[in-house]
Amino acid sequence: MSQAILISNNSVTNDLLEVNLRAYVATNVTVKPSLESALDLLDQSPNVDAIIIFKDSAIDGEQVEAFVASLGDKKLNIPVVILGEYSQKIPRTLEIKSKYNIKGLLQAMAKILEITAKDMASLKVGKYFPIPLGLFHPSDPAYCEVFLRTQTEDFDYQYQKIVPVGKPWLEEFKQYRDNGETHLYIDSQKRLHFINQASAALVSELDNKDVTNDERVEITQQAMGMVAEEVFENQEISEQVAEVSKACISSITKVVKSVPKLKGMLEMLLENPSDYCYKHSVLTTFIASKIIEKISWGTAEQQNKVAFSLFFHDIFLVPLYKKYPDAASEEDLLFSEDVSDDQKQVVLDHAKMAGELVKTFPRCPIGADMIITQHHGMTSGQGFANSFKDDISPLAKIMIVSEDIAVGILEDINAEKKIKIDTVRICNELVNKYRNHTYKKIIDAFHETKL
Repeated sequence: MSQAILISNNSVTNDLLEVNLRAYVATNVTVKPSLESALDLLDQSPNVDAIIIFKDSAIDGEQVEAFVASLGDKKLNIPVVILGEYSQKIPRTLEIKSKYNIKGLLQAMAKILEITAKDMASLKVGKYFPIPLGLFHPSDPAYCEVFLRTQTEDFDYQYQKIVPVGKPWLEEFKQYRDNGETHLYIDSQKRLHFINQASAALVSELDNKDVTNDERVEITQQAMGMVAEEVFENQEISEQVAEVSKACISSITKVVKSVPKLKGMLEMLLENPSDYCYKHSVLTTFIASKIIEKISWGTAEQQNKVAFSLFFHDIFLVPLYKKYPDAASEEDLLFSEDVSDDQKQVVLDHAKMAGELVKTFPRCPIGADMIITQHHGMTSGQGFANSFKDDISPLAKIMIVSEDIAVGILEDINAEKKIKIDTVRICNELVNKYRNHTYKKIIDAFHETKL
């Protein structure tokens, strides 16, 4: 197993980085709180494959540069990965712009360790997988069995089941924590699902005043992926998933309000390696919010309702876009030979499925289920409308037009490899497509936004 030192004081991300690196690139992580303590460890044990520095206010760029120089003085040729962006470029380091970009870190580590995607997929692990205590939620029913590892007299290990599936175990958890346990164990076959659930812990970082918009985008995208995986499997929204979803929607709303111009929003989204489903949902939320501001009957409550609806409207497509990353639209999924018939049926029914799903959301905004169901112009939520009538809700119409604009802009950028927004052409195309008067008012509102 390869070895890495993580220099960080962030307990939330430390645990997440540890389990991800162990699960995907077979790397054991030793956490150190400072550059100095990492150097002390290297004096004792220099055989390290990588050093990862999580950027925070306690470590500035000059200190990192001095740290890297000291590695050279010690003749230690160890790759240094910086999670976060300093104002100056630090020589002999690999910098990942967002410090919450776990996928980017895994890709960087795979490159350092010369591990291919095939190697990662076929990674052999033991029967039990260690999980830091901080990633468990013992007040909730246990998602899977939890085991305690003890060492035998002949230096072997045995694993004792301490928590069955479905049982809250807060008191037992406190006991193991107070006894000094740092890790408990789960069945290795459950590890990737557990890690996906644990990613929800990142949403607590959204309350950090120092979080940038780029970092918000990264955290929210990862959390949205977690929500999508959970609802795809369970077809309902638990209390935990609802809390994560509300944090994500609030975060997206903050980003939308803080970026005044469409070009600025596009630049931010395109700089972030976010998946298509998330990118186009945020962009559509931005456009819809601006349209509602210009509509005579628009209110802040309706902006929030549309933001909620757009978070969930394509939630059942997220796993499909993840599985087929070359797809950039529902049409791509429907006409791909690689996509199974069952998966294509999900594409056709995803609006109806999402509408039914949000009915299980605690205190779902009134009417959000109908807006989501109708977001492709079909009152049933099945299939895609060829002509757009007046028999759907006004907010669904705004979603339809806004999504059409967002998808078109992303397609143009993908084709021309640059940001180009031709508002006049977009509006002319919309007028030809949406003939009814109510849609024309929405198109006029978009034209008046001066994005």
